[in-house]
Amino acid sequence: MFKVNGAQANRLSGRAMALLFEVSPHIFAALCVVAGTVLLTSGVTPAYEDRLDEIRAVLPPILIELSHFGASISGFLLLLLSAGLWRRRRGAWLAAIVVLIVAAVFSLLKGLDWEEAAELLVLAAVLAPCRAAFDRRSRMFEALSPSWVILVLTVVGGMLWLGFFAYRDVAYSDDLWWSLLIDREVSGFLRVGAVLSLLAVIIAGRSLVSAPGARSHGPAGEAEARRALAVLQAGDGVLPDGWLAMLRDKALMFSPSGRSFITYRVRGRRWITMGEPVGPEEERLPLLWSFAEMADTYGGVPVFYAVEETALADLATLGLAVRKIGEEALVDVHAFTLQGKSRQNLRTAVNRCEREGATFEMLPPGAAADCVDGLRAVSDLWLTHHIGVEKGFSLGRFDPAYLALTPVAVVRQGGRIIAFANLMPGGDRLAVDLMRFTPDAPPGAMDFLFIHAIDWAKGQGYRWL
Repeated sequence: MFKVNGAQANRLSGRAMALLFEVSPHIFAALCVVAGTVLLTSGVTPAYEDRLDEIRAVLPPILIELSHFGASISGFLLLLLSAGLWRRRRGAWLAAIVVLIVAAVFSLLKGLDWEEAAELLVLAAVLAPCRAAFDRRSRMFEALSPSWVILVLTVVGGMLWLGFFAYRDVAYSDDLWWSLLIDREVSGFLRVGAVLSLLAVIIAGRSLVSAPGARSHGPAGEAEARRALAVLQAGDGVLPDGWLAMLRDKALMFSPSGRSFITYRVRGRRWITMGEPVGPEEERLPLLWSFAEMADTYGGVPVFYAVEETALADLATLGLAVRKIGEEALVDVHAFTLQGKSRQNLRTAVNRCEREGATFEMLPPGAAADCVDGLRAVSDLWLTHHIGVEKGFSLGRFDPAYLALTPVAVVRQGGRIIAFANLMPGGDRLAVDLMRFTPDAPPGAMDFLFIHAIDWAKGQGYRWL
């Protein structure tokens, strides 16, 4: 037999209350879905005739009809607000209380449905003291998630089926759309059904095509780009992909200290990062959590693209699934050699380029600005020859300001640039981003460039390219 002392009982009670507090938004969301479904079901089925006769003796038909319509609209609003309650929206909490109280009044006015009104008031009374559980800011016209869209469409579809079934023996006529309280309330069902169907389709369509947060989380501005550049130049915890932030085609999220950042873009409901956080190791996991929480507050899904294997453990703590989409080729610059039969083609490429007068030069950061016209000519010819356009997000584009930030490897022939590649430094390695050459460059010109770039990286103390 197990004995529980007072201290243990208090701890267990405290944990139980903490768990209840944590899940209470989800419980209230489910209860509001039930309440909304009940209101919609009540709105499309005939009321009790004796109660309806009593209310008719006191209230005018137009008020009863408006109450019937208002109760159904309130049920539909509760379905929408339940999504906000699930996401812990403070505004949804307040709006749900108001809608529940108003719906209770409508339930009484449309047919003295006091049982339904009592249930709605009890739910509002239980929800009211739980404000602390709803701690997230509200957003106007927040899109529903696909699962919530399906839920709303299912409930509204079920309401329509039930209404047509309940009134299947009533002959249709155009007069039903304009009459009040005749033919066992079928006219009210037709009007409510038409309005709610239209609203459901509009909201579902808008939710499915919207990108929550995309407008307020657009490309980084000048001030943010300068902050990110300072982090990159500091070099602490910098990976090569971090330099893609300088393209300024993505949004940036900084840590509280400003020493780390994440580069990301919003596409549909997905918040996609380009690589991992850039900055000190101790700030990586908190920044990952902050990003995931921010995406969740907008109803989005965080996606971490092109991350290192070393980041998988941290991402697993966020409850994310891992999908392998490819591998990155790395060359150990200290072990690389042109010796051996397997490297014969590389030796041939180097020898041919040298015979045809090709020379290699590594431009230091900032030097690309002095030969931007030559680089642009190569880039334009390359794009034309490949019938291509500039990419983005995970690949660089020809941007003189971007190329000036990092070393650029160039190959010249007769003083003219015929090939180039910019190199992004990070830790003990370099990564190649833009790789372009002219159609008339000697065969193997890019091999020539990479082999000399490997020698240069080795001389600079890098381990990988």
